[in-house]
Amino acid sequence: MIECTNQYVWYKKRNRYKFKRFLIILIIISFLVSIFLYYHKVVCTNIFNICSAYITSYNTESVNQAVLKSLETNVIYTDIITIEKNTLDEITLISTNSQKVNKINREVATYSADILKEKLSNGIKIPSFAFTGINILSGYGPIINLKTVSVVNVICEFKSEFKSVGINQTLHSIYIVVKSTVDIEVPFNNDESISETSVLLSETILIGKVPEIYLNGNLFN
Repeated sequence: MIECTNQYVWYKKRNRYKFKRFLIILIIISFLVSIFLYYHKVVCTNIFNICSAYITSYNTESVNQAVLKSLETNVIYTDIITIEKNTLDEITLISTNSQKVNKINREVATYSADILKEKLSNGIKIPSFAFTGINILSGYGPIINLKTVSVVNVICEFKSEFKSVGINQTLHSIYIVVKSTVDIEVPFNNDESISETSVLLSETILIGKVPEIYLNGNLFN
């Protein structure tokens, strides 16, 4: 009887020990998973937001510099757009200078990419407390220079906008839009930041009724 009791107690203690060990392992795994999820959902998002803010600023500077470099003089409206009218002085055709537009597109895209790459070559300075994921602390702590940032591509295109400013008077504005995609890598995660910058190239007031086909579309598509 005593032997049976001792054996029962021994099995009970062993099972209890196994349960405690299992519970400890479960707690450790849950803790590690929680840290991993917090890092991916909170910390990485915080870092990506800081990087995106820098990239947007750099992209704006790069585009402005690229436009100035590509267009040493102001673009004249008639360099890009040709207006044709009938005998009643009504606008019948608005056409674009494709050769001029493509040349500007290529140059601005190339210059923007080069300038942006140069700005990012030194990395992005991130306060170390930003890695806590706590927004209020994101601006504090020793600086960590994040250099795993690279330009994926830079796309440039023209857009036009028509706005009525009076009877048979339409303001026609021409913009150059540059969209940059930058890859951001942090340990165990990566994301892309896409920033878009528009620069007004030229505008003029068109006298005469503008056909609806132009008002509702983009001349440069």
